[in-house]
Amino acid sequence: MKRVINFSGGKTSALMTILNYRDGDLVIFADTGREHPKTYKFINDFEAHEGIPIIRVMFQGGFRGMLEKGGFKTMPNRVKRICTLELKIKTAKRWLRANHGKQDYEWLVGFRADEERRVKKYNSFVNYIYPKFPLYEQGIDKSQVNDYWSKKNYTLEIPAILGNCTLCFLKGKNAIINIMRSYPELANEWIEDEEFSKSIGKGHTYFEDTTYKHLLMMAQNDLFKGQDLSELNPAFNCSCTS
Repeated sequence: MKRVINFSGGKTSALMTILNYRDGDLVIFADTGREHPKTYKFINDFEAHEGIPIIRVMFQGGFRGMLEKGGFKTMPNRVKRICTLELKIKTAKRWLRANHGKQDYEWLVGFRADEERRVKKYNSFVNYIYPKFPLYEQGIDKSQVNDYWSKKNYTLEIPAILGNCTLCFLKGKNAIINIMRSYPELANEWIEDEEFSKSIGKGHTYFEDTTYKHLLMMAQNDLFKGQDLSELNPAFNCSCTS
């Protein structure tokens, strides 16, 4: 059975890859196009230092391409995680089918020992993918991951909250406002997503009760007291996070 290592571009999945990579494994990074620039730098540094090749795949047009071509009845949101399914799982699946044909795959996912709930709830969405959670099985938790990277000569140079899509709705409104306060330029494409939905007569937003444009206004309000980004955690977990 062919082994696929899911590489999210974060420190946890990078450690999983280092500890478990075998010759012939396929290490796949499904790029949404919405990662922080330093995530891409970390991926390049990883390849250079570890000598492990990363296969980069992307939905045509990236995140916006998904919204324009998908014909979805709603925007991605906390309940309907269309982006995880379309940009990550299905995009990787299409690449595998195109390059390695129809077969079963062992699917290595970077959930840790302190993420048992995520392990139990994981759904690969396809019946020929057999998930494995090596870090969970090896008893490796978040503190061990951070300790490992603190001793390396390179690392991911951003707070954990900036991992995965920069302003993912699963980070929660508070985290998004704090990120926008430090990086207001990151708001542009998310605001444009909602404006695009409005322009085609749907008017969908990532949150039911607010827009990213409004969240940016809150971030720019002098009365808003920001938090240190290194102290923030996402409000909800997502399969993208590994």
